[in-house]
Amino acid sequence: MPNRLNLFLALLLIGIFTTAAFYHLGDFSALVNAEGKFSDWRWLVLSDIRLPRMGLAVLTGVSLALAGNAMQGVFQNPLASPGLLGSSSGATAVSVFLLYYFSAPMGWLLFGSVAGALGAFLLVWLISFRHGTTMMILSGVAVNVLLGAAVTLLLSNAESPWALAELYRWLQGSLVWATAEAVSWALPLILLGIVCLYRERRYLDLLTFGEETAATMGINLQRSFFTVSIGVALLVGATIPQTGTIGFIGLIAPHLARIWLKKPPSQLYLTSALIGALLLLIADLAVQYVPFFARIYIGTLTAILGVPFLIWILFTQQRRLVQ
Repeated sequence: MPNRLNLFLALLLIGIFTTAAFYHLGDFSALVNAEGKFSDWRWLVLSDIRLPRMGLAVLTGVSLALAGNAMQGVFQNPLASPGLLGSSSGATAVSVFLLYYFSAPMGWLLFGSVAGALGAFLLVWLISFRHGTTMMILSGVAVNVLLGAAVTLLLSNAESPWALAELYRWLQGSLVWATAEAVSWALPLILLGIVCLYRERRYLDLLTFGEETAATMGINLQRSFFTVSIGVALLVGATIPQTGTIGFIGLIAPHLARIWLKKPPSQLYLTSALIGALLLLIADLAVQYVPFFARIYIGTLTAILGVPFLIWILFTQQRRLVQ
């Protein structure tokens, strides 16, 4: 069942990606001139606009879904998301700071964003490391509010209305700034984040039986938790400078994978990644080609679709508790 589902999702993703890439461009042979070189204007549309944007949508969807799956595994809670411990807010705050005051290039933005995500997590950990999971989650909420206020303060002090408008657009979540260069900068950080999560797959699986069981099976809980948190920070930090804040993908994708497969977290990684990539790619295509969504930012669209799903999760969890 998992292999068939993953194959179906992969084929669906390839089909949508290919169809969207060549939409209204004719067949591939039309992109090649008589000398066998790519010189048609349609090739520029494909290589400079569509492929980077769709590639970024896939990478971001994969990153958010994997980070969400890891967080839900660590906290054993389907409501956990990549930004639970402040990673998203930290990456956003540092990105806004670097963009507003230094107009930083993409390389500096990416590393600053990852540093902000890691710094936010360390702050949450320092506040709560002796007080258990509940205190850690509450500390994450507090740090998220603090960093959100910091972003608001930076925006309120903007001297240029054009800079303020551009930052506001970026905060809503969008893929319009995607370039091949930016994607190539982010890819190594995303791969490193995936490696961190993959290394701790046994830790996430054993947590389903409780921390005590994981510890008796030889898991170093502190080290494994830090490795997973670093992986999440890398995945989140590598995407936010290019896309802004895009919510709910990291919540919905792993939860759907868990419903369909009913497997431990390590066996949900591939399915979650494919679902995340599909969701974000379809959402981005919707804001580009569906007139009703033409003026909606992709982050707003994922929130509109994600809130009903979140409410459904809450009611589902409540029924389970009652039973």
